[in-house]
Amino acid sequence: VKDAEANAEADKKRREAVTAKNDADGLVHSTEKALAEHGSKVAETERRAIEDAVSDLKEALKGDDAESI
Repeated sequence: VKDAEANAEADKKRREAVTAKNDADGLVHSTEKALAEHGSKVAETERRAIEDAVSDLKEALKGDDAESI
């Protein structure tokens, strides 16, 4: 029981990181798909800002920190 209590916080952080990664992966995929389909309808500066944000998110996904994701 003590081990379970001691590991509960670590388990919670791992679950949060996995959930954040899954959500972020879905967001990256849907954003890239939307840009591929409708990117020509978006202003160049906005498209670049979106692409930069997606790139930053992909970089954050390489780690396990839910906060940075």
